[in-house]
Amino acid sequence: MRIFLSYASCDRALVEPVRYTLASRHEVFFDRESLPPGEEFDSRIRRAIERCELFLFFITPQTVDAGSYTLSELAIAQRVWPRPAGRVLPVILSPVPYEQIPAYLRSVTMLEPVGNVTASVADAIEQLARLRRREHVRRSVSWLLALTVPAGLMFYWLAHRSVADSKDGAPQVRIAAGVFTMGDDESSPLREVYVSAFDMDQFEVTTARYAKFLHENGSLAPPEDWELAGPDNESLPVIGVSWHDAGAYCHWAGKRLPTEAEWERAARSNDARMFPWGNDEPDIEFATFASSAEHAYQGGLSPVGSLERGRSQEGAYDLIGNAAEWVGDWYGESFRSEDVRNPQGPAAGQGRVIRGGGWRDPSERLSATRRYHASPETRADDVGFRCARTVDE
Repeated sequence: MRIFLSYASCDRALVEPVRYTLASRHEVFFDRESLPPGEEFDSRIRRAIERCELFLFFITPQTVDAGSYTLSELAIAQRVWPRPAGRVLPVILSPVPYEQIPAYLRSVTMLEPVGNVTASVADAIEQLARLRRREHVRRSVSWLLALTVPAGLMFYWLAHRSVADSKDGAPQVRIAAGVFTMGDDESSPLREVYVSAFDMDQFEVTTARYAKFLHENGSLAPPEDWELAGPDNESLPVIGVSWHDAGAYCHWAGKRLPTEAEWERAARSNDARMFPWGNDEPDIEFATFASSAEHAYQGGLSPVGSLERGRSQEGAYDLIGNAAEWVGDWYGESFRSEDVRNPQGPAAGQGRVIRGGGWRDPSERLSATRRYHASPETRADDVGFRCARTVDE
């Protein structure tokens, strides 16, 4: 989407993080930085506004002050779109008396960010983009149905196919896009992060599913202690797999490992809960942990999905306890303040992130925010994985 940012120069420091975040997915016109040398300022601004698909106006006392150049930009937008709905997004950066806000902006819902401004703006723009995509799909469906009924039915099937439609046949749950609270100021900074919609395996990958993967890829080495898995343990999560093994399986199944942010979003939902089931402390009815068994496949692990009370709000099981889970990110102790939209972690590192805690861990090591890491070659008897898949909305 082409986005124009209209703001007062004194607010540049507040707007820059928004610009950096949006620029990862959109074409953003950001004041003079987007002007080629020697080109007339006014004409370039006018063309940029006329060409943009979304006009973002940051409301402060300075931007609505008479004579402000931002009001000139707003006047151009008003000429281009007499009806601003869906085209103009006013964002209140600092309080301004309602009557001082131009009537053109008051005619649409204004965004009043709560907490992190960048995350709130990114979320609002993603919602607008999603509405546009849905409208485009709706029009496409109508055209296809009018063209031919069989073609329309085929399109409907493609748009509504089951989230379990993957090579390994594993059921998945849909995690909606949105802003959620990530971190706890102990394992990582408490912050608001936006994550796009994705599908996540409802259960940890089982030994039965992993056996099918090994059968179809005969040259791969089996996990640690694979001989103990056996046909009687087909519903237990596979353990003893390296990060590379887990990634190879997900790729084979047409999926990928979830990012650390996606994993935590699935575990915490959108209400900042500390555990997938809520805020009650871990209990044997919620999770498999603190086991004294000698081995994972001999009393340590529980069959996936067997603890109904421990499932997440969206229906994912065993995110805490049973097998800890590899995720896609490299481990890092620092976090960029502007990295609030679909963060991917550092570009390189020594260890990959592990989340969730395992069957050996005591209750104090279990939470939706606690982070672990290990070399990607590590194979441990309490670490498994589940897969995720990007959603095109």
